[in-house]
Amino acid sequence: MLPESINIAPSVRNALAENKPVVALESTVLTHGLLYPENFYIFQTLENLLLSQDVTPATTIVLDGIAYIGLEDNMQMKLKQMLKNKENFSKLGMCDLPLAMSQKRNGGTTVSATMLLAHLSKIQVFATGGIGGVHRNWEGSLDISSDLIALSRIPVVVISAGCKAILDIPATLEVLETLAIPILGWKTDCFPLFYTSKSDYPIEKIDNAEDFASLWQYHLALQGKGVLIANPIPEEYSLSYEMIDSIIGESIKKARIQGIKGKALTPFLLDYLGQATKGESIKANLALLKNNVQLAAELAKTLNNKGS
Repeated sequence: MLPESINIAPSVRNALAENKPVVALESTVLTHGLLYPENFYIFQTLENLLLSQDVTPATTIVLDGIAYIGLEDNMQMKLKQMLKNKENFSKLGMCDLPLAMSQKRNGGTTVSATMLLAHLSKIQVFATGGIGGVHRNWEGSLDISSDLIALSRIPVVVISAGCKAILDIPATLEVLETLAIPILGWKTDCFPLFYTSKSDYPIEKIDNAEDFASLWQYHLALQGKGVLIANPIPEEYSLSYEMIDSIIGESIKKARIQGIKGKALTPFLLDYLGQATKGESIKANLALLKNNVQLAAELAKTLNNKGS
């Protein structure tokens, strides 16, 4: 990595040097998921949640072509002003980072980009909402997220509430299996469906952080790469899958009529969901984000204590 292209915040650098737990966070929820001031509020909420657990947050974002791993106070204030002014941010997967850096762009990092930057910074644990995967009607478009490729190549623990509900879930699970990516349900033996805590898709169950730390050591020793921890949304925020699925079907038809596809598709579908559920999907999204960050803190501390 070119020395001028990546900036690890002093708080993150010190924590890593002192062998203290660090958790990476992505930034597309800030730049593409919510509007100001809600986006900056959730950023602060997630960072403060980690700090309250004695874990150092490492939010990744690209500003003026520099990848920041963790944001100190001055950079947080700069980001807040940019969000308030609705400045343009690109949506950056791992393949988009070189161009964004060379052209001095601003961008929010997706799962794949965050995994790459976390690994380059020697951070093992990353909390997100839901990973990308195989989109519905993939047979005609081959629209498959690079998040799955990143999981197959980059040794980072990813905590999510399953994959995004707008995806073809069975196809996503098939690709995860094909790519030999372990999927572990946190205290559950079924794959959570993002907004919905339960499903009919069976997965392996893991019950505590100690067991996971042991598994992670064997995984790395056997040349494994990414691991997906599927953490169900808290039951009190869980929404009916039938309702969500019906709304998603409507939103996909709208997107097709309006010619919305590619990177613009996910933000469109999530916004449609928010409006159709009268904000309930947004509340659920924030609840599962906090739940995933809480679990990431626990796992990061356990891995740190085990010297993994």
